[in-house]
Amino acid sequence: MSEQADVGPLFRRLSAIPEATVSRRRSGPGEGELGVVETLQLLVPSAAVLTVAIRTLPAFIRSRRSSVTVTLTQGDRSVTITGANLDDPQMVLEITDRLLGHD
Repeated sequence: MSEQADVGPLFRRLSAIPEATVSRRRSGPGEGELGVVETLQLLVPSAAVLTVAIRTLPAFIRSRRSSVTVTLTQGDRSVTITGANLDDPQMVLEITDRLLGHD
């Protein structure tokens, strides 16, 4: 996720979820690029905690003016969502959750 100032509220919200561990990493731009990329990594002990975390994402995605990329990984399965101005981020995240096998 990019734009460091915009990631702070999501980091704080995810950090408040009981039993969730959130780490934050910033990296500089690649050669010929501008800007900073900031990545949040969320580790959860169960599908229930993951569900709580996923429910925090739609408001964050809706508030973004630039594009956002969210990757959800469980075991050896991973789903990445990339978009800008998503009309219904909740629906996108529900589909992602199903793809990870959380029917």
